[in-house]
Amino acid sequence: MAVAASAVIVALVALALGIGWLASLHSRNTTYSYGIPLKQVDVRLSSGNAVIVGTGSSMIRVLRTDDYAFGHSARERRSLSNGTLRLTSSCPRIVVGSCSASYEIAVPETARINVRTTAGDIRLSGFRGTADVATRSGNVDVEAYCGFDLSATSRSGNVRVAAACAPQHLTVKSGSGDASAQVPPGRYRISTSAGGTEHVAGIVRDRNAPFTIDAHSAGGNVAVEGGL
Repeated sequence: MAVAASAVIVALVALALGIGWLASLHSRNTTYSYGIPLKQVDVRLSSGNAVIVGTGSSMIRVLRTDDYAFGHSARERRSLSNGTLRLTSSCPRIVVGSCSASYEIAVPETARINVRTTAGDIRLSGFRGTADVATRSGNVDVEAYCGFDLSATSRSGNVRVAAACAPQHLTVKSGSGDASAQVPPGRYRISTSAGGTEHVAGIVRDRNAPFTIDAHSAGGNVAVEGGL
């Protein structure tokens, strides 16, 4: 009887917490922009996704979306110094509830992008500048990249890059997921390694080529293909 009573109490507590979580669940959007030319944008997220969109405007626009429960929203810090904008978002330590802060940032090609996330996906779309993006447990997806230097890495997720023009240097890496790159047909210096299968097609390996591709996965498959 005592065991049964304890089980009922635990179930009631779990139900009450679930109801409280649903009742306190909030989503909030915040937007802001910077009209001055910037050389670099650094983003550090503890929980949440990052979307970087290329823009022809000189203005950087930021859309932040907070999702949280029990009042535990993420804390944001911003700083602007020597042409570098730094955005840092971190969730408080919580026992009950949830917290994430995702960002969508429109960035001109004149600015360099540096993004790090602990638990979240990274998406890069139509960006024409230099970018270094990495996540610990999410996926990385890059579409229509046309810049000089791109490094895209994930410790445990998949990394996929589709380049609209041949980058001078492209790095695609994953710890346990798949790593793939699609680039315009041509000649490239290529370095690949994989825990699974390796596939290179539609491009020519050339040690003297002006463009470099490094594609590696410790535990997944690697594919490098030419095409648009």
